[in-house]
Amino acid sequence: MPKPEGIVFRILLLFVFIFTFRNASLAEDTPPFDEASFRLTEARLIARTNLIATERVLYAAETALDTASIILASLDSERLIHLDLKQLAAGIPGARAIIVIGQDGLLLHDSYSYPHARLKLSDRRYFQAAQVSPGLHIGKTVVGRTSGAAFVPIAKRIGELTFVAVVSPPALFDTYSECGDCWSLAVNKQGDLISMFPAEAVIAPKLLELAKSGKTTGSQIVKYNQSVVSVAWRKSERFPVTLIGVRGLSNFATFDIDVN
Repeated sequence: MPKPEGIVFRILLLFVFIFTFRNASLAEDTPPFDEASFRLTEARLIARTNLIATERVLYAAETALDTASIILASLDSERLIHLDLKQLAAGIPGARAIIVIGQDGLLLHDSYSYPHARLKLSDRRYFQAAQVSPGLHIGKTVVGRTSGAAFVPIAKRIGELTFVAVVSPPALFDTYSECGDCWSLAVNKQGDLISMFPAEAVIAPKLLELAKSGKTTGSQIVKYNQSVVSVAWRKSERFPVTLIGVRGLSNFATFDIDVN
């Protein structure tokens, strides 16, 4: 009759054999890690989540600007107009103010300050663009002349007046989903860089041109400066804006194109 110690030993040996065989089978069935595919998926997720964040701002801004035009047509008191505009601006994610510009480019109302500063804004590109094209115009990040703060102008001409939501650039992005080697970019229909997070000094134009294709969505692996990155873009079906997600890869990864 076998000793108890021998039985225990055989049982343990059987468990070791089963565990080793199982791990070997799993190793054979598990495909090797594909960094490029994984990073492309991450870039697509960045573009998608940021498009959701941007559209949330744009929907709120358009509704607020349309409502502001009704308020101006209904009220004569500048003080009451200021208070109503201030309340509307509070409903736009990341908005600092709503301003109203006359046909001649003069600032008429500013929800941030009362009385408003005497400014002529006819040289601002967002004002000029709103004069020649209907609908919502999303301008490049500019710096306020009185505040000195950077903002994204979301402008719409209604009648003879131009209504502008003054929005903080980071509000366009889902900054909680960012990582140490990720970029998020927003581009308008003219191909201008509206804003990006985190901020970079220079962006190669060819990188932005990837998002100007006719496709609503797309992705590629590109060589950019001395790095290899995965790039994905997603266009809004409602607004003239495209969101781009960029995720870093190892420098030895194979790339589709060189955008330097």
